[in-house]
Amino acid sequence: MIRSLSGRVISADGEIICLDVSGFGLEVYGSGSLMARAKPGDLLTCAAYLQTSDSGFALFGFSDEVERTLFLEITQVKTMGGKLSIALLRHLGSGEIISAILAGDSARLAVPGLGPKRAERICFELRSKAEKKFASFAGASAPLSERSSVDSGVMEGLAALGFTQSEAVQAISACRAEGGERSWTEEDLMKSALGRLQRR
Repeated sequence: MIRSLSGRVISADGEIICLDVSGFGLEVYGSGSLMARAKPGDLLTCAAYLQTSDSGFALFGFSDEVERTLFLEITQVKTMGGKLSIALLRHLGSGEIISAILAGDSARLAVPGLGPKRAERICFELRSKAEKKFASFAGASAPLSERSSVDSGVMEGLAALGFTQSEAVQAISACRAEGGERSWTEEDLMKSALGRLQRR
C-alpha cells in the first residue's frame, strides 16, 4: 500500500502532477490544494493512495491525511470512482466538502462533472460517517461553518476579479494548508490567495 510520496515535480498541468520519485516518473491525480503547491522543479511530499481496478492503476495525491481519508470515504459512495472523487476535491476544499455533508447541502457539491443526484447521494451516505470522523476536522481553529463562510466570501471576491472557481479553490486551499491552525479573517485570506494567484 502506498501511503505517501516524495519527489521532485517534473510538471503539473492542472489535473495531473508528474513526480520524479527515485528516478521513476509517476503521474499523480492531485487535489486542488496539492495542485496549488506543485511547482516544476520543487520537492513535493504528499499523502497518497494507489487505486487498482479493471481499467488499471491510478495514483491520487493529497495535501494531508484529512483529504486522503475524505477521498477514501467518498469513493465508497455508489457510482463515485477515484477520478470523480478527486475531481470533487479539486474544485472544493476538504473543509467545504465536510461542511456541506454535515449540513446536507448537496447543492454545494454539484461541481462540474458531478451532478445533483450524485451530490445528494454523497450527503445521504456520508453524513453519519462525517459526524464521527471529521467532527474536529484536523484541529482547525475555526468551526467548519465559519471557515465555509470566510472561504465563500473570498471566492466571490476572486470571481469578481476574473478568476475561475477552480483557481480560487486551489489558492484558498493552499493558503489554509500552509497556514496550519491559523485563524483566517476574510480580508487576510483574500490578500494571501490573491497574492498567490498573481504570482502564478
